[in-house]
Amino acid sequence: QGISIAFGGQQVLRDVDLDLSGGQIALLRGPNGCGKTTLLNVLSGFLKPDTGSVSLECNGSAVNILNETPDRLARLGLARLWQDIRLFPTMTVLENVLAASSHPIGMNPVRVLFSPGKFKRQEREFRTQAFAWLDMLGMAERANSSGDKLSVGQSRRVAIARMLQTGAKVLLLDEPLAGLDSDSAAKLVEDLNRLADVTRQAMLIVEHNHDAITPVCDLRYTLAEGVLIREKLEGKCAC
Repeated sequence: QGISIAFGGQQVLRDVDLDLSGGQIALLRGPNGCGKTTLLNVLSGFLKPDTGSVSLECNGSAVNILNETPDRLARLGLARLWQDIRLFPTMTVLENVLAASSHPIGMNPVRVLFSPGKFKRQEREFRTQAFAWLDMLGMAERANSSGDKLSVGQSRRVAIARMLQTGAKVLLLDEPLAGLDSDSAAKLVEDLNRLADVTRQAMLIVEHNHDAITPVCDLRYTLAEGVLIREKLEGKCAC
């Protein structure tokens, strides 16, 4: 609510209000340089605005995002897909997804030593869940492939699976269709729509390919000259 921020005297965001609920997909659009990425940076805790507040509903209570670090926000339920996808090249696809598992016992050697059974059970659960996300995104057959052997579209799917593995309920996606051909883009949009319906996750998507993403959107936000305009869309495609 009321997000404003300026750089070097240039007002980038002006009193921006934005809301998103579980299961909703929202498109954030606007010309290059209008402040879309700046807004994502604020929403994901990487940038503090001059004025305004951002809250995330977490387990029945509101958490002030501006008081949290990005890694803490990931544990609370907010994850982000960056334009520059960086998979671990020497790790397998499955290992790349497992790396994002939330609250792993293995991070604490003492807990592993004194609770080996619990550690092994959690590892099995993590692997089962990671494989399920890959399967939902059509990447299960590449689970054992190296991270550096994937196409751009495949890498994006793995990156999205890695977001899901964190347990996030709010997903911020920056240009998920960039570099994809029309068929691959349409398939990814279909998968994102299914994810929102099945998991009830909220998605805010920055995407220049408006025609591809709009049919599955509930909301459309347009950012121009720092002002955000909200538009509710009717007739969302079931895909």
